[in-house]
Amino acid sequence: MRKINRLCTHRWVFLPVPQSALLCVSLLLSAIFFFTQAAHAEPKTEGHNQARTTPLKVVVPGSGKAAPHEPYFYYVNLLRLALEKTRASDGDFELGFHQHSGGIERDRTMLIAGVGIDAMWASVTRERAEKLRVVEVDLLKNLNNYRALLIHKDKQAQFSKVTSLAQLRRFKTGTGPYWTDGIIMKDNGFTLVYGANYGGLFKMLAKHRFDFFSRGLHEIESDLIAFASLGLMQEPRLLLKYDRPVRYCFFVNKDNHALADRIERGLRLAQADGSFDELFFSMPNFKYGYEMLRDPQRLILQITNKTNP
Repeated sequence: MRKINRLCTHRWVFLPVPQSALLCVSLLLSAIFFFTQAAHAEPKTEGHNQARTTPLKVVVPGSGKAAPHEPYFYYVNLLRLALEKTRASDGDFELGFHQHSGGIERDRTMLIAGVGIDAMWASVTRERAEKLRVVEVDLLKNLNNYRALLIHKDKQAQFSKVTSLAQLRRFKTGTGPYWTDGIIMKDNGFTLVYGANYGGLFKMLAKHRFDFFSRGLHEIESDLIAFASLGLMQEPRLLLKYDRPVRYCFFVNKDNHALADRIERGLRLAQADGSFDELFFSMPNFKYGYEMLRDPQRLILQITNKTNP
């Protein structure tokens, strides 16, 4: 018997597919693509109308602790006020604090690098404006443009004879490294004596290491309270005034446009509704500075300011 091998062939049969079935498949594929993309999408952070899913954390220098009359208390709470004013539009926030012993220059270095600190406050200079982003609202309402003289009581008779800037230049002044005021005083021909730290400058003045300490009108009263035991006093007649105002502002990292925008919008809102002034004038030393400017007996000596941007 002869075997017969049969070759079996397979045929693909294509049947017509209804249009409704094709539509269902298309919709299913579209849905899979949409949800896959959404799962991997980055959350949007640009634009102040975009709600945040997590609180914005803003870290500032210091411990966060200060007495209500201290300037640090004012700056921290003014920043908190600005962020609070934008909570509805920008979302929740959290203030954090970073304390170290490196001084203001380390604060600035960290902020420039974008590491450890998100915002700080200081006077505006050309160099700072180039390296950092300035929030363009003056926190001190022009008080930083005037300077009072802190002296030792033993020197009052000598200062009472001063009637010109040339006569004042005969006295040595104390300052800290990198201080804007020190730079301006040096530019105006004063002899500077540098202190290693803020508190040490007052002790140096008490020991006659230098003759006067130039202080902002918003600072002088708290200085007198804090160092009352050192025999210091405010020179009662003389004030210095910069020919170009020295603004005192918040700073953020150069690339942090969103934070700078949020802080500025919050400060403008606080100015508009009066809460900015309410906080400002709740500071006794700030009120003291404003009253000083109303005194017609003051002799104001103008000095040149080359530090402005």
